[in-house]
Amino acid sequence: MLTAYVWPFLIYWLILFVISYIVVEYGQSYFYDEATPGALAKVALGSLILALILTRTRTSFDTMFTANFPSTVILAIAWTGVFILIYRFHPWHGFGLAIATLLIFAGMASLVVSSMLDPKPPGRMDMNKEYKTIRKSATGTSVPPPSSTTPAPAK
Repeated sequence: MLTAYVWPFLIYWLILFVISYIVVEYGQSYFYDEATPGALAKVALGSLILALILTRTRTSFDTMFTANFPSTVILAIAWTGVFILIYRFHPWHGFGLAIATLLIFAGMASLVVSSMLDPKPPGRMDMNKEYKTIRKSATGTSVPPPSSTTPAPAK
């Protein structure tokens, strides 16, 4: 339970809180020449909602646009709603920022979660095993095996 839901949620929430705070502060100042009042509370609530949805859908960057495309559409709708209704962006600004932030940072956050919680042991190469060459010569001639009597390079 702890590793399945709590840790991914906390990782998602931390990443989304930082990114959302930067986007809200800079975006509100850029588009509207002032920051929205209560930005910290709004960002905490919005990033909480987005982190819950990401934890529930368990989206993965490698399948966001293939096998899990319906969950990506749900994420896009939710992110747009959060950016417009909670972060208080104009609908067109909120839609653009939400989609851009979703595509960049949801994928990045899913990579972080999967790399931290699903570590794969490093593969080791067996040095005693003789490996076959993958490529063949383009000219059709075989390369002679290396011998111990190869001449020393010229200086």
